[in-house]
Amino acid sequence: MLRKPKTITASRTAPKSLKPQKARQLIRRFHNLQKWRAIVFKRLVSQYPDLDEKSYKKSLGQAYSDEYQEFKLPKCTDTTPDAVITDSSASVAKLVGALAKMDAEIDLRGGLHVYQMASTVGQDHQRGGDSSKWLVKWFEQQKRTAASALEIGCLSATNAISTCGRFGHVTRIDLNSQGPSILQQDFMQRPSPASDADRFDVISCSLVLNFVPTPAQRGAMLKRMTDFLREPEPVQTGSEHKNKSALFLVLPLPCLSNSRYFNRDMLREIMASLGFREIQSHEAKKVIYLLYDWEGKQAMTNVVARKKREIHSGGTRNNFYVDMNGL
Repeated sequence: MLRKPKTITASRTAPKSLKPQKARQLIRRFHNLQKWRAIVFKRLVSQYPDLDEKSYKKSLGQAYSDEYQEFKLPKCTDTTPDAVITDSSASVAKLVGALAKMDAEIDLRGGLHVYQMASTVGQDHQRGGDSSKWLVKWFEQQKRTAASALEIGCLSATNAISTCGRFGHVTRIDLNSQGPSILQQDFMQRPSPASDADRFDVISCSLVLNFVPTPAQRGAMLKRMTDFLREPEPVQTGSEHKNKSALFLVLPLPCLSNSRYFNRDMLREIMASLGFREIQSHEAKKVIYLLYDWEGKQAMTNVVARKKREIHSGGTRNNFYVDMNGL
């Protein structure tokens, strides 16, 4: 078992706000850490094929644990990768050490919660920009309500989705809860619905999917969302959306506009295969907001197997991708 460091961020409250310059630095650092981490993890898997994201810490043992515990957070957010990242002949021991240090830095910088905060600087609801306001706006335009909603990656229990009165009972979950009204829970570990009473009319997933470690896990997360949505009821005349469940998805815009391997057309294909029909979208400076109606299990199809390949070249591209193969 790994010892938890006394300073681990999961046990402390994240900063209330971030200045724009600090936010940009953190976003770049998180993106770089994710990119470098993926490189190191892939190289370790080539040495240990049974290594996976769920159990790798235990598998890598004391060597990983010691490096993780001893890591000290640097003051700077340098964009230069560790020499191990660029050394194709680096030993397994060095790769394990590099992975542990990157995991420790991600945790000590606040993990997903602080990344979400940094990504939404300028969109804080107190400054007029809470991301869920777009969901509320679109539901108001459609004169639409919901009996229940699940908010994955919830930052605040006082955001628009919770206070507008259109979404009935809102269940809020986050990996690192920041308040008693937010359940500390990993969506992928949430028990599967036992009945329709455990399903939702709306799922909101804001700036979470891009933080999931691997492309395959991102695909699995999108597919699992369909298990938590209520099946649509027969549509009545003049109420096209009212009897359908919905998904509100927010991603950093570069995931679709600046990825080597992925674009918006590919996302549309994936979402269509899961029974989702895009009905609204909005591109802001840094993020994209998407609203989907879910047509139900009967509308789901198998995605044609796709090999990950480069579709855009360039050194400034990111590696975001969603893998649906085998799902």
